[in-house]
Amino acid sequence: MRLLILLSLCFISLFVSAQRIVTGKVVDEFELLPMPGVRILSRDTLELGTTDLNGDFKVELPQETHALLVSSVGMEWASIKVPANCNRLEIIMLADVIYDFVTVRSINRRRYKRFKSLIVKHKKAFAKGFFTSTSPCSTYTFENTK
Repeated sequence: MRLLILLSLCFISLFVSAQRIVTGKVVDEFELLPMPGVRILSRDTLELGTTDLNGDFKVELPQETHALLVSSVGMEWASIKVPANCNRLEIIMLADVIYDFVTVRSINRRRYKRFKSLIVKHKKAFAKGFFTSTSPCSTYTFENTK
């Protein structure tokens, strides 16, 4: 009887800690070409996966995870909110640009201008056939430089 109770508790814990599978593609901001080797991380910087040579990835997200970090060499970190009904992420990475002799406020204005253009670039990536939808189901989060 105790064995039966123990086994049932184990199975219940498996169902409670269910994970969902999220797939996606990552492209760069300029040529909208797929990016290999991009790291997909949880908000506490636990690496969940990386993109393949075609920029595609497949990761398992815990049900309580609603935000991701995406990073690559030479690119800005992307902070992305993932709604519960979003299982296909299509991400555009912004290049990490160095601004010399410019105030932080001016840098953030320039970065924000590029950030706002991501929706237009998403439509262009869809037209090129890299993305499967005209608008992303996830949301980018802009974070100021300090």
